[in-house]
Amino acid sequence: MAKHRDVPMVGRAEPRRRLADAIAASADGRRGVVLVSGEAGMGKTTLMRAAVEASPGSPVVGWGTCWHGEGAPGFWPWMQAFDDLVRVVGDQDATRAAGRDAKLLRAVVRSFGTAIPDAAASAPDGDRVLLLDAAVRWLEALAADRQVIIVLDDLQWADPSSLDLLEQVAAAAPAARLLVIGGYRHDEIDTDHLPRLTQVSSHADRIHIGGLSPHEVRELVITLGDPTITEEQAATLHRRTGGHPLFVTELARLAALGDNSLPAVVTEAVARRLESLPATTRTALDAAGVLGNRILVDVIAHATGTTPIETIRSLEPAHDAGVVRTGPDSDQWFSHDLFRETLYDALGVSRQVELHALISQGLELRAGRGGHIEPGDLARHTAAAITVTGVDPAIRWALAAAVQDRRRSAFSEAGFHLRRARTAAIDAGLTIPPATLVAVLRAEAGDVARAGSPDVARTILHDAAAIAPDPGAQAEIALAVQRLGARFATRRDEMIAQLDDALAAVAGNDLLHEARLTAALARELQHSVPEDRMRAAPLSERALTLGRTTGDDAALAECLLARHDILWGPGTGAERAELGREIAEVGARLHDTDRHAEGLLLQANGLLESGSPGFRPVLDRWFAILEQRDQPRDRYMVLTRRVALALIEGRTDDADALMHEAAVVGATIHEPDTGNVLMSHRVALARALDDPGEHRRLAVDAVAHWTGTPVHAHAVAAGALAAAGDLDAAAREVAMVADAGGWRNEGSYLRSVLVAHLAAAAVALGDRPLCEELLDEVEPLTGSCGVNGAVVAFAGPFDHTAGILAAALGDHERAALLLDRSTAIARRLGAVVWTRAGEAARRRVGRAAGSAGPAAAPPGEVATLKRTGGIWAVEWRGESGSLRHVKGIADIVELIRRPGTEIPALQLAGSGSSDSSTPEQVIDLEALGAYRLRLDRLSRELDQAGDDADIGRVEALQDEREALLGEVRRSTGLGGRVRTVANDPAERARKAVSAR
Repeated sequence: MAKHRDVPMVGRAEPRRRLADAIAASADGRRGVVLVSGEAGMGKTTLMRAAVEASPGSPVVGWGTCWHGEGAPGFWPWMQAFDDLVRVVGDQDATRAAGRDAKLLRAVVRSFGTAIPDAAASAPDGDRVLLLDAAVRWLEALAADRQVIIVLDDLQWADPSSLDLLEQVAAAAPAARLLVIGGYRHDEIDTDHLPRLTQVSSHADRIHIGGLSPHEVRELVITLGDPTITEEQAATLHRRTGGHPLFVTELARLAALGDNSLPAVVTEAVARRLESLPATTRTALDAAGVLGNRILVDVIAHATGTTPIETIRSLEPAHDAGVVRTGPDSDQWFSHDLFRETLYDALGVSRQVELHALISQGLELRAGRGGHIEPGDLARHTAAAITVTGVDPAIRWALAAAVQDRRRSAFSEAGFHLRRARTAAIDAGLTIPPATLVAVLRAEAGDVARAGSPDVARTILHDAAAIAPDPGAQAEIALAVQRLGARFATRRDEMIAQLDDALAAVAGNDLLHEARLTAALARELQHSVPEDRMRAAPLSERALTLGRTTGDDAALAECLLARHDILWGPGTGAERAELGREIAEVGARLHDTDRHAEGLLLQANGLLESGSPGFRPVLDRWFAILEQRDQPRDRYMVLTRRVALALIEGRTDDADALMHEAAVVGATIHEPDTGNVLMSHRVALARALDDPGEHRRLAVDAVAHWTGTPVHAHAVAAGALAAAGDLDAAAREVAMVADAGGWRNEGSYLRSVLVAHLAAAAVALGDRPLCEELLDEVEPLTGSCGVNGAVVAFAGPFDHTAGILAAALGDHERAALLLDRSTAIARRLGAVVWTRAGEAARRRVGRAAGSAGPAAAPPGEVATLKRTGGIWAVEWRGESGSLRHVKGIADIVELIRRPGTEIPALQLAGSGSSDSSTPEQVIDLEALGAYRLRLDRLSRELDQAGDDADIGRVEALQDEREALLGEVRRSTGLGGRVRTVANDPAERARKAVSAR
């Protein structure tokens, strides 16, 4: 615990009761957050400590104190509190509670091992969200077996990441044996912290600590050792101090020394206590005030030019005066922040700078001896002492601190370290070498962008471009701007111009940057508006040529990706699969698992588009990499591709469950493409389910969601509405495709899904001109398949689309060939839904071919049936026979007379059959009787088991009874009547016709 009970605890009956109630509630499993506010020295810390120490049972307590001043490491008070928790519960239990999140929690729980690798410095902000979520889960897991109390003091100085985690804990579900108590000075909250604490307070109980009453003032003075104080004297003291406990304590101490003057402010009262200390003690405390709340003896000794033992001796009077205390691990702390703040403020600026420089040297020496030092501490001291120590240490430690906070996904704090160092240099009139400054600005821009301010990051990079000392630096800045990204299919004129300028500056002189810039420019042109895309293909070819000559695998990977992106469209799967394979190999050589996995996924996608079953083993290798790493975004990627496989294999229930689980994970990590992926999954699922209601819902949602790609949206809606049988609405959506610019303008990977849906609508509508246009478009793509995204959703073989279009145009022989090939491809891939679709379409083509008449049908392929009395004469392929008349043959005759035409079951049931007035029963009456007989017996057996107190048998019989009741309810109507289809003539007719 980080603070000392300097002022004795008196009074505060109501706040103590409320804290005790909150502690008791958390012990009963009701999570809580309590915020305690008040001025400095009002007794907040003492109140919180007294309440925790008085709590019944043995709660596990973690205590953290926020650092005064900007630049504290991200999650600083939480990290201190988590250290306490691990120390109490033990490493083994703490790790077990973390489970699969242990690797992620290394960023904030130091006992779990070293921070995550440097590669995490480029982690997306979604990882930060999952880190917060993992920390909450860990606390809840720890609290499953014990009560956990977290105390966070001085929240007015909390770093942004700590407030983020506090909000996450406060907003979580209430069922947990977890309590967080936060203390803060309400009169010292800055404008950044106020809305954050206000948000937390909406989920918290609030306790405000004001001044003591006159009675409590007297009680406090008596506790301090003056039992002679009268009520009148206490009233006077209360009037002079406002009941402020620290003021009361200091005035009582001064009165005991014969000094009855009243300090103007609390810092003056504290200063008077410090003035009574020996000079050597004050010198040590001055250095400690610069160091921080925790007093490191070896560092203070270095700063004061003494030995550690001499420093220990010099601090003894400070212990006696209550200025310094000893912590639970024999470490030394200031008893109250006000002592440190008063000491620091009393130093002149020049002395502050000198001590910051000496402290930074002492910390570096301590680190060299193996002591744990936070880079953020050294970044703060070297920035403050930059006029003494120079620019290099300040920049070096700022970069180190930024890396550490980046690993914790504390991007705001990481950017602050860098900004503080360069601002300190400017204020000191010092020059940071241009190359170094550009590197700092680039890093700062990256952190600012990840913290959610890409526009601010662009401004920083703009400033960097103005001072870049050479074309290479300009190239790096242009690449950094490009990595900030832009919305798909929007103009990127400024970014493209910057890349063009940077490329012109390095062309012919800097092969490495030329290759990387060419690749970046090609990708930006491809993702820009259609008129920009014409330049992309030749640039991507040149980039790949340059990349192969650089000898640099990282640059080659960028160039391969650029070429892949430009080629990404229908019909290029085989070529892209090869590029993906090479990207994976380059990633493996670089030991870059991200790049390796990316290449495997692209290779698998290309193979799937090519109709090759080889996609599956490659995808399995990709799964293995991501599941082994188990990083936050990896979980989302794996889930979404598991959905795609389930849809390919026809496992619709699995797909439905997985796609919604994936959407939840995507939303949790703020994955920007979550909505698009979910909609793509829904498109494939609707195809598999073929439910009219789902098709209609998909049509509405597609138009509402894909507002940025209206052609795609309306094409999907047209196909879905056609599948639902709503041809008028489908026709309107087809017209909207034309109004939005026409399907030919869509050149991305979305085109395969778009064309397939538009073709389904054109066929259903009998739109012959559109069918002809689409067949011309699709036929060159036959032999390959459509896939939405990188194995996000399988859109089926192009042979299927071409086949139904050819059938609609009356070319049955061509259609049959295409549909047979489509079915073969689908079977090869294990695509169950598309195998069935191909077979069904092929049967329809066969029937349509038969209806073309004698001139269109091969000899001997037309069946004839003639009825004479009760006998039917049948001829087929040159053979003849006879059949006795039954109702089913009449149905067959009607179907043969109208080949390729859907005939309602009601119509068939009405021809050649007479309706019965007795409703058709859905359930076997004999089985229903057996169910009811067993239920009667179960009731008697339950009574007997109850009399025998046989609990196990009672439970088993109740389970059986519920199962039987479920069957009876499913099969019977109101009042237990046998459920019939009498109210549904179409269903009755379908059953009747199918049976005969």
